[in-house]
Amino acid sequence: MKNFLFSSLLLMLLPYFTYASDIDLHKDSYYLLIKDRLSDEDDLLKSILDEFVTQNNEKISIAGCDLNHVETTKENINAILDNSNFYKDYDQELKKYHLSLNEFNRLYSIDESNLSEECRQLSYKYIIQLENNELMIPYKNLLSFYQRLSKEDENKIDNLKNNQQCFDSKKTDEMQWTNICYYKNMTILDVYNAMALIPDYVFREKIKEGKNFSHFYKDKEVKVDYIWDGTNKLEIIQYFAGGDTAYYFIYQGGKTKVISIYSAD
Repeated sequence: MKNFLFSSLLLMLLPYFTYASDIDLHKDSYYLLIKDRLSDEDDLLKSILDEFVTQNNEKISIAGCDLNHVETTKENINAILDNSNFYKDYDQELKKYHLSLNEFNRLYSIDESNLSEECRQLSYKYIIQLENNELMIPYKNLLSFYQRLSKEDENKIDNLKNNQQCFDSKKTDEMQWTNICYYKNMTILDVYNAMALIPDYVFREKIKEGKNFSHFYKDKEVKVDYIWDGTNKLEIIQYFAGGDTAYYFIYQGGKTKVISIYSAD
């Protein structure tokens, strides 16, 4: 139950997390997990690591928490990682991917002295940017890798953020929260296709106006219903083990309104 409530709060606050973490929109890059480098059998691990990552020269934002760029040389990066037992803990993984200090370009580190309780518990203490521009995240003796989105997809995210106006989340009853956002100059499909790039929303299917369908995702243990009412209204309901999440997309007057309702059992 606690995990579901925390996940719901992250979902509600996601627009604020991503926007507040930006220093300069022109410098932002967005990354997603390279899933095929993980074992096909480990759906749970993929689900845990399937994060949307924002990166710029100053920081990396992941799961609502910031890791700051460490201004240092490669020699100092080596010393920092060595002192944290990185090379010992990840020796086999580094050999597996043929990686060494020469491939490490930038280091980002979490500042535990200035964090919320949730961020203090974050499993990612260091993130390394490689020479090939991928991000590498050490996680429980495994290395996960994140690839930058295409320019087209990055433009979708920027368009979503730049046209977004959200209001404070409201707790409508003891176990329910509501969030409302408007996206000017964007259709329902524009908004959905941008949000679909962010794994937390679990918007994995390509949709067409007026086409209703359902899908079950085993890794998330969630059933998702897509229900259209004409071409200007779309309802998406997600049935999780710990509660339901409903999204209502309404297009009117040249903008799309998205009402998100999070209900815990």
